[in-house]
Amino acid sequence: MNALLSLNDEAKIDLKSTLLNHCFSVKKEQIEELNASLASIKDAVESNDKSSAGDKHETSRENANQTLLIYGAQRKKAMEDLMLLHMIKPDVLYDKVQTGAVVVMNELVLYIAEMSDRLIIDNVVFNIVPPNGPLLKEINGRGAGHTFTFNNRNYQIIAVF
Repeated sequence: MNALLSLNDEAKIDLKSTLLNHCFSVKKEQIEELNASLASIKDAVESNDKSSAGDKHETSRENANQTLLIYGAQRKKAMEDLMLLHMIKPDVLYDKVQTGAVVVMNELVLYIAEMSDRLIIDNVVFNIVPPNGPLLKEINGRGAGHTFTFNNRNYQIIAVF
């Protein structure tokens, strides 16, 4: 974590770009997987329509429709998340916690983006957390020096960029 504190502005921007690109990759992969699942289920429903009849068919069709609704909602959310990721400007350095910021704390390093994930870069674990998560509600808009307790642990924000 100490290495993060000594980064110049250009290195901070490069790091933020790397983190954002990782988020884009994960979201796009998630959307592709959901698209493939939706297509597969639709194909299965269509082939069942051609070869089945009766109560079992109706139950199977209803289950498939429910699954389509669930996957469709997940895809919609992933697409919305991707749109929000496109709004992040990695070349902007922040001094307060907000979407697109890297937050260096005494025990954690966070990157605020519309997803939950982890990425290790140069032996530093970056916890990618959504801006509406419980931890962010505690620190949103705060800057370096802010101390707080979360889940019975004490934290201090050391740097934000």
